Amino acid sequence: MTEAELILQKALVGSNLDSSQWNQIQAGFRNRAFFSSRVAEVNILSAMRERVAKYAEGETDLSKIRMMIRDDLRRANYTPEPGQQDTIHDLFSQARLDVIIKTNVAQARGYMQFAEGMSPGAFAAFPAQEFTRIRHSRKPRQDWPQRWAKAGGKTYGGRMIALKDDPVWERLSVFGNPFPPFDWGSGMGVLDVDRKTAIQLGLISDEELRGKTAALREKPLPDFNRDMQATVPNLRSDSLCGKILRREFEDQVVIEDSVVHWQGNLMQDVIAGKRKKVKLGAGYNGESLSLSHQFFVEHGGKHLDPNEPYEHLTKQDFELLPCLWRKPDRVLPTRDPNRSQLELDTFDGWLIMMVVDRRNGIKSIQKRKSPGGSTI
Repeated sequence: MTEAELILQKALVGSNLDSSQWNQIQAGFRNRAFFSSRVAEVNILSAMRERVAKYAEGETDLSKIRMMIRDDLRRANYTPEPGQQDTIHDLFSQARLDVIIKTNVAQARGYMQFAEGMSPGAFAAFPAQEFTRIRHSRKPRQDWPQRWAKAGGKTYGGRMIALKDDPVWERLSVFGNPFPPFDWGSGMGVLDVDRKTAIQLGLISDEELRGKTAALREKPLPDFNRDMQATVPNLRSDSLCGKILRREFEDQVVIEDSVVHWQGNLMQDVIAGKRKKVKLGAGYNGESLSLSHQFFVEHGGKHLDPNEPYEHLTKQDFELLPCLWRKPDRVLPTRDPNRSQLELDTFDGWLIMMVVDRRNGIKSIQKRKSPGGSTI
């Protein structure tokens, strides 16, 4: 799997939470979600995710990706809050865009390097790693040794070294990850420490290393998106915690048997056939709606008639269905008084349309080029 594919797998999660509030959300949720502080519009996040994935693939450079995202924002009629122009709170600003682009790419790259380093062969040869500066920062933080010690790390001749599976790495990271980046734009990373050095430092014995290596062969490393759900004891939708989650994320959060799921994650599971159906929460008309895997199978391909102006949706298009259901750009009447047509504009010049019957749910879902729209 490539870095771009890891990014595209992230579920779209819109909210008005700021960065400090997001830091209080369980790390697994943050890893699995594509989000940006104070961005509630899922269609904006969708466009950003596509652009970031292109950058991860090396299709274009950073400056062009910034321009593309700014064009997307203009199409969405985005404007920064008064007094926030050209600050980190302005999505048009280079500083904010670089945080969004570089952090997502760095996390995907960090995970892939971590996964490679935790393979049985690599772990046997290099069971530890050193925490060190690998990139210059304009304003380097000076408190890393203190943060390392507070996280439970030990130093060896001034070097911050720990086994790759030591919990110090997750405690050190503001993202809760055992791999870089460990903070926003920190420039800190890791270097491999070989078996001989790790044993000499007393980090591990030969026997312990053989045992851990054998365990890695039997139990593969969880994937990057492993924790897009969380079990919270006695959690109910009507509990205080449940109400807070509902308030902040609305129908993007689903609570089932004390387990919290992201709706976007459930959508992807339904599309992949891992789940039979998903229930979308209260929509434009205050009612809920179910979407099945069979529906995606029937509507996921393209029309065969080259003269047909409509196309069926792709996997990425289907992820926007909760947004289309909850906050459509337009709700139009049809010839049948029991049906309505919902429309959502996308940033690549398409229009997603869903016809809903009051009695039988979704009747059709398609997309076509917006009037005057063009593919970016």
